[in-house]
Amino acid sequence: MTMHTFQLLRMSFALIAALTVICSAQPAVPFVLPWDDSSPGIADFSPLNAPIGPNARVTVDANGHFVVSSNRIRFLGMNFAGQLPFTPTNKTEAVAARLAKFGINCVRFHHMDAPWAHGGGLLAYTSTTSTNINPAQLEKLHYTVARLKEHGIYSDINLLVGRQYRSRDGLGSAVATMDWKDTHVLGYFNDTALALQKDYARKVLTPINRFTGLPLAKDPAVAFVEVINENGIIQKWLDGGIDRLPASYAAQLGSKWNDWLASRYTNDAALLAAWRAIDQPLSPNLLKNGAFSNSLSSWTTEQHSSARAVSSRTFDFIDGAPSAQIKVTQASSESWHVQFNQAGLSVAIGQPYTISFWAKSDPPAGIDVSVMQAHADWQTVGFSQRYSLSTNWQQFTRTFVADRTDTNVRVNFGGMGAALGTFWIADARFHSGGQVGLLPPGTSLATHSVPAILYSGDGYTGTAEARRDWLQFLRDLEFQYYEQMLECIRSECGYDGLVFGTIMANSPATVQSRLDVIDGHAYWQHPVFPGTPWDMSNWYVRNVSMVNTLADDNTLAGLARQRIKGKPFTVTEYNHPQPNYYGAEGPLLLAAYAAFQDWDGVWMFDYGHGQDGSTTMGWVQGFFDTAQHPGKMANLLLAANLFRRSDVQPGQQEITMALTPETELDLLLKSHAWGIFSSSQLGVPSKLAFARRLSTSVGTDVAGLTNPPAGPTGSIITSDTGELTWDLGIPERGLVKINTPRTKALIGWCTNKIINLGGLIFAPATNTLGWCTIGATIVRGDSFTNECQALLVATGWWENTGQTWKNTEKTSLSKFGGPPVLTEVVPFTLSLPISTNRVRVWALDERGQRKASVTVTGNATNAVIVVTTNSSTIWYEISVSPLTGYAQWQTQNFTAAEMLDATVSGEGAAPAGDGVPNLAKYYLGLPAKTPAPADRLPLSELIVIGGRSFLAIRHLRDKAATDVKCSPEISNDLRTWESGPSAAVLHSIEDLGTLERVTFRDTEPIAARQQRFMRLAISR
Repeated sequence: MTMHTFQLLRMSFALIAALTVICSAQPAVPFVLPWDDSSPGIADFSPLNAPIGPNARVTVDANGHFVVSSNRIRFLGMNFAGQLPFTPTNKTEAVAARLAKFGINCVRFHHMDAPWAHGGGLLAYTSTTSTNINPAQLEKLHYTVARLKEHGIYSDINLLVGRQYRSRDGLGSAVATMDWKDTHVLGYFNDTALALQKDYARKVLTPINRFTGLPLAKDPAVAFVEVINENGIIQKWLDGGIDRLPASYAAQLGSKWNDWLASRYTNDAALLAAWRAIDQPLSPNLLKNGAFSNSLSSWTTEQHSSARAVSSRTFDFIDGAPSAQIKVTQASSESWHVQFNQAGLSVAIGQPYTISFWAKSDPPAGIDVSVMQAHADWQTVGFSQRYSLSTNWQQFTRTFVADRTDTNVRVNFGGMGAALGTFWIADARFHSGGQVGLLPPGTSLATHSVPAILYSGDGYTGTAEARRDWLQFLRDLEFQYYEQMLECIRSECGYDGLVFGTIMANSPATVQSRLDVIDGHAYWQHPVFPGTPWDMSNWYVRNVSMVNTLADDNTLAGLARQRIKGKPFTVTEYNHPQPNYYGAEGPLLLAAYAAFQDWDGVWMFDYGHGQDGSTTMGWVQGFFDTAQHPGKMANLLLAANLFRRSDVQPGQQEITMALTPETELDLLLKSHAWGIFSSSQLGVPSKLAFARRLSTSVGTDVAGLTNPPAGPTGSIITSDTGELTWDLGIPERGLVKINTPRTKALIGWCTNKIINLGGLIFAPATNTLGWCTIGATIVRGDSFTNECQALLVATGWWENTGQTWKNTEKTSLSKFGGPPVLTEVVPFTLSLPISTNRVRVWALDERGQRKASVTVTGNATNAVIVVTTNSSTIWYEISVSPLTGYAQWQTQNFTAAEMLDATVSGEGAAPAGDGVPNLAKYYLGLPAKTPAPADRLPLSELIVIGGRSFLAIRHLRDKAATDVKCSPEISNDLRTWESGPSAAVLHSIEDLGTLERVTFRDTEPIAARQQRFMRLAISR
């Protein structure tokens, strides 16, 4: 009797659930990334940058994306904000090479026109002029552009950013009385100011750069020119800048306003009818106890967070009349944390109301006054104003028209919680009725004296219809401004690259959509200055991670709703400013969701000190400095692959809203200075940005939705590509997962969790914050399970040496500290679904060079990398050797999903249902999912030698299957099996090309035994 079998010797599989979580104290180690490092290695991403030749001009294709020679290009950029363009030339090459190493392919030259820029900037300022260029500084700019170009890095030249006009620039002496940022709006209506801007553009863009032989205007390396930074005449009106204009400039703007009105209305009657001017008598006071004659009854004092205030009635109003006193005894981080209000009031849409009150404060301070909902969503109903109080009583009166009907609104006095002080309020009144929109006595259209419309205050503020006209007038000025600046840049300067206007938050969509590129800026937890702007002794930065919000305050949700369909979208300023512990998340989150939203460029703000020859390096020197922040810089490398290499795929479905010029005017009536346009105004919910691509079509007759779809529900949102998941299932413990074939990362509260990202299983261990970023990206190769080299970055807590916190909340510093910057080493375990002998890992030094091997444990199917805090680094190199043998056969026969399922792709599985296990099919040279043909399976036979018959098994095998052992085994009873040369021997091998025919035979003739059995045992 003869018999053949297959015996598969399975290997033991170690499960990731058995990983040991390392719990130990996290040491702070110095980790300074050298300012001049461009050394090759796994952390060198400069090969991403292509040479910038004569034909490498960036253009825009029919789909609204950047291309170079018809090939799409995305930009991962960095800002040079006033320092680096003017550093010593012997430092520039090193900085340019380092930028290329970290994946940067565009530099935005910002604040070059500011007097505080390094060496005085581009302008040769005097006490009275700002019109001449400093030739030495211009040459440094030229050299920097040239060196960047040699490293495949494009340039973005900003024109009007930080310029401070002087008294003899031709604008008159009044310019010296204005805030420098307010002066930039003059170019929208003042011919001299516009001429100064054009003159500067010519002086920067047209001189020959001796290092390239080209003017900047003709150099293809100058990909972009930006007209004006974060400004617009509508933006300036909304922030009160137009209200603040000196009389001479206000008269110039007023003259243009009257010209515009005269082209639309024939007389005052027609104008007032269109503006729906209102004159209604005042009703009795709708406030209860507005004179505080009955103590503080009907009034409520609110205290939020750590703010504390004591309210009482005093008698120090005029002639000893009563008043309400609110004394702030403990300040908080937000001004709204102390409020004083009366609720239960009703308003009707379209009805005028007049609010009046007296107030003072000690010390002088601001107070926010509004009429707002006394319930969620706490929206204003037509009136919100900040007033400046002094130590003397002042009366404030304002008539407004309610923009909604509501039966529970409140008169609210707020904005008192950010500083200690005492506020008094007296004779508070709220009436139905009042005068709105009547022209002041002595003014008329006929005499060209209709007043400009103030944004707020007690002057002429007009009706909603008048304000709508005013906004249309200002929008027309913006159209004209950009037309003239574009004419100068194109025709006079000869620039044929791409032109930005300003950011969407500061200018109407209809205006910016006429330019080449749509731009946005955003900062997660920008520094707040409760007192004087940029007072470095009085500021705070909320020390929180953005992974804990999916609401409107999420910067990515805000930016996604600013994109205009058919135009490239960029974010030229972005950061999670210091001293926020969580700043390293910024590059990763930005790059991942920018790629998902299919944006075209993102820039970090800013690089900070590169090396000016005197600055001490090795520490994070301010709110925005990126160059010496180890976590931000290292994560830029992952960001480069996520965004530039398009590891994250664009969203599959695009939600497009429609915006007409008329609808835009309606929206502008409700906008604010830093939110002029967002599709949130059209109802697009924030959460939708994390699930779908978003855009808005702009024009008089455009395709798009007028009602947006509802946003995703719940606290876990996955992109429609399945590659990104924002998980807020545990409040205040958010986690973002990035799972693409070539880059995988975790951002947030993932410590002591075991998380599988497509076969790579991450288990970050205990660390200081309970929060970290950990991500791996393939640098060379296509798969983590095939031959590749990968970079892994793990970041957590950081501080400068000697950094001193002001408060327990860790939101402000008394000292920024100094070098070296310190970081924790995040411990983790990483499992790869491949054999241990194929994986090697190294801890990297500060230059990204191998400094020490990291132990890899596991078995033939599971390589486990265990990193402890002793590694003293934040980044690691992972090398996976090529697939051979059975592992390679698996990848040829199974999908990525099947590879993760041992019941399908495991050695003992038989996915074809024929009972032949995968390992046997590999050995026999057969496909996995097709039933094995009978003639390809091993066959038993008798071999006659010297007249005696021997039991034998003959089979075909794949000659490449050298990692499989096939052993013949002999038994007399099917219970005990023997192998080796005493039991069976190789009889013959016949070469058939890729296959060979192998025959094994028994060592004893069949006549010697009553029964004899033979089988093949296949193993690895």
